[in-house]
Amino acid sequence: PIGQESTATVGRVDKAVAEELLAGIEARDYDRIERCLAPDAELRALTPHQLREEHGAAAIAAHYRYWLEPLADFELVEGGVVPIADRLRIRYWFRGRDLEKGWQENEHTAYAEVDRGLIVKLNLSCAGFRPAGRPR
Repeated sequence: PIGQESTATVGRVDKAVAEELLAGIEARDYDRIERCLAPDAELRALTPHQLREEHGAAAIAAHYRYWLEPLADFELVEGGVVPIADRLRIRYWFRGRDLEKGWQENEHTAYAEVDRGLIVKLNLSCAGFRPAGRPR
């Protein structure tokens, strides 16, 4: 039914790596993010401005640094992992204060392919940084 999340499981190891990725994002721990990715992992990220592609765990972690590091008062507002057939949906909403633009919010929804406990492909859609009021 609409609005009800799937109870299907991909496997504890697979879901665990996606949850670890979320924890790395929340902590802005780029080494932790990199450890969730296979050495030859691929990222395809559709942003409001362009399609970005990165190859390799280090390059993908560096891209997360590019997105998240400039934000002061960073907060992961909400996030979760849901199995969708043989992939995992990883969704997270975050906010922070851009020193030039003020408070911003963004949301990413990604679909991950996992092999041997590591993310090998990440197809991500980015809502884009949007002006937001100061959090309460």
